[in-house]
Amino acid sequence: MVRKAPELFSKEFSRKYYRARMEVAEVDTLVALAREGDKDALEILRKHARGASRAGMTVTQSLHEFVWEHFIDGPPKAKSGSSPKDTGLKHQAIAVAVKVVITDFGLPQYRNPEHRGAASGPISACLLVAQELGLDESWVEKIWADRKASVLSS
Repeated sequence: MVRKAPELFSKEFSRKYYRARMEVAEVDTLVALAREGDKDALEILRKHARGASRAGMTVTQSLHEFVWEHFIDGPPKAKSGSSPKDTGLKHQAIAVAVKVVITDFGLPQYRNPEHRGAASGPISACLLVAQELGLDESWVEKIWADRKASVLSS
């Protein structure tokens, strides 16, 4: 997976992917992201507002309210730490890999707790993906737990 699609694991590609998705997102979604301090969402909203202004169009109520908040309170503060845009695509690729191992090879999702982290014991989908990607089994298990509902529904 890493050899055939290394971009799925790159921070830069993940940011480009999420930026492209944001470019076509609903204005209300962008406003919510901008309120959380997302600079990309703020930039896209500025373009949208400028285009609406030039065309004589009205903007949504949420954008109008956000503009007033921004004008009065200043720009929203971004949360510290890494952004989901940095790791989201990587985590999705890991979750999809776990799903493929489960469906194609019939392995269980997790190992029994007494075997987790041990070199011996039965193999699970999370363990196999962790070994192939050089990651910690518990980290892959956490990603799978966080994303399995959305991955299994698609």
